[in-house]
Amino acid sequence: MSLWSLAEISPLLRRLCCWPRGPAPVNLQGRTNPIQDCTDLSAQNGPPDPKPYPPTIGQRIVAALGRMMIRLLGSTLRYEMIGEEYLREARENSPDGHVALAFWHGRQFSLVYAWKGSNIAVLTSLSRDGTLQSLVLGGLGFHIVRGSTSRGAVRGLVGIIRAVKEGRDTGFAVDGPRGPHRLAQHGILYAAMKTGIPVVPMTSAARRARVFEKAWDKYILPLPFTRVVVAYDEGFTIPDDSDADYLDRRATELGELLDNLTAEAEEALRT
Repeated sequence: MSLWSLAEISPLLRRLCCWPRGPAPVNLQGRTNPIQDCTDLSAQNGPPDPKPYPPTIGQRIVAALGRMMIRLLGSTLRYEMIGEEYLREARENSPDGHVALAFWHGRQFSLVYAWKGSNIAVLTSLSRDGTLQSLVLGGLGFHIVRGSTSRGAVRGLVGIIRAVKEGRDTGFAVDGPRGPHRLAQHGILYAAMKTGIPVVPMTSAARRARVFEKAWDKYILPLPFTRVVVAYDEGFTIPDDSDADYLDRRATELGELLDNLTAEAEEALRT
């Protein structure tokens, strides 16, 4: 089975990194709005989250093959880092030295390989697909938080906040989990507000890559031995008294920052 056929029949390579979902049903200009007190799980009403699907033997086998493919392909990539000083500065200004990394969907592969073994906290769904993602990412050294995209989604965000307070970075594909593509949601901003850690925009670009045009996120899979740029921009914090309107403005600004950063990373590959 070729690399491409596996990527096309499985979510393993096209949906590597997961994200906290906006927990509230309120929508502002297409964005989810998580403004509510979600720090106390006992305050949440309704039925408990469904339990995650337990991994099957087949999923364990597929996950092991997926991790092997990710490591094999990733090891051939020629990485160049841009803006690492912004990441260092954000850590220095963070109350506990940790950050929340914000990036667009579709650019996860190069970022996942670059951050493997970092114990960064990411959210995977409670579905069978989420179980497979948990096996892949957990085996690559990520800290997994399970949460639902429907019932009790707030609990997933609470899990991310707890993971950060326990001493971890976190990473969000901010236009998710189902888009719209390149429209930043509030989840990462709410987590930053609750924890006090800076949000650091991050992106990747590959000189030669397979782009899955039919995927909603236009997933980019770098080709072997190609040059890859991972870029960071200046971090920023979210005041702990921010309201929904403020988060909406900052989400728009974050989207613009990510678009500009991505354009810079792609331009760097042309030099």
